[in-house]
Amino acid sequence: MAVLSQQFKDALATLEPAADATHAATAHDEVRDRLDQDTQLINWGLHTLLIGSYAREVSIRRVKDVDVFCKLPDLPRSYDPQDLLQKFSDVLHDTYGDRVAKNDRSVKVEFPAFDMHVDVVPARPLGEVWQIPDRQGGWERTHPLRFGELTTQRNKDHDGHYVPTVKLLRQTRRALLADAKPGGLFVEVAAYHAFAGIPTGTDAPRSTAGYYTKALETMAPILQAHADGTTHLLNPAVPGQELHVRATDQELKDIADAWAKAAADAREALDSLDPVAAGSIFAGLLGTTSDGADVFTPPTNTHAAAATPGHRTLPSGQSPTFG
Repeated sequence: MAVLSQQFKDALATLEPAADATHAATAHDEVRDRLDQDTQLINWGLHTLLIGSYAREVSIRRVKDVDVFCKLPDLPRSYDPQDLLQKFSDVLHDTYGDRVAKNDRSVKVEFPAFDMHVDVVPARPLGEVWQIPDRQGGWERTHPLRFGELTTQRNKDHDGHYVPTVKLLRQTRRALLADAKPGGLFVEVAAYHAFAGIPTGTDAPRSTAGYYTKALETMAPILQAHADGTTHLLNPAVPGQELHVRATDQELKDIADAWAKAAADAREALDSLDPVAAGSIFAGLLGTTSDGADVFTPPTNTHAAAATPGHRTLPSGQSPTFG
């Protein structure tokens, strides 16, 4: 069995946002500080929070956008969602000028020096969930804060393996589809549901390679069911709500087909007794980062990587040492 612990550890290090993390923190802090100074937003009870893949710590190099969720508990119920977006646009335009763009569901602020943007998402409460502007000019339910909580719990349930595996899966989507849809959130939600079927405790996979392979395999039928319309992906944070997916039927079929092949390839690699050949397969599945860096570097000889899984509670799969 080719677990390639060091190679997967290095791959995850390559996927870390690095400088993007610093830039993202600077950008979202700037925008939040500006919003916090507006009197009307303050009167509506404005409370800004970081959401999205960056907040859930599953973003991968490179980070192109950061999401700021703007809770407005005292917003008048009659306030039109598009007027609300315009209000946020006006507030931000005073500082950022032409770098601000009002979209259907958010307001975007470009940070060209960082090659990224901040999406500002205003929200009003609705019982246990929140509502944000939708693309039809109305409101739609969401609860990104709850998704963050669920992510943290899922990661805890799997001894810290869930988050790094999601990063690998998001990178696999990039390697397979490049700029085609669906995007990384679709894969992340499918992974969340798939992990419900992956054992924990003593029956859990015993390495990063094992988790990655098992997740690919468990996700494949989920993606196929969504593509053929038999079972749509549900938003984990809003019970009963189907996930919004911006992809054509053909794009959904393409990712389902590609995922099934990726799962079979990963299983072949994991079960291989040849770490060099296995590493070559994993390298193909993980491709390159958006700036062209190889994610996974295969071992160069058959003695370069352990071929047996180690201690299951360590992300590297290596056994702990004592003394």
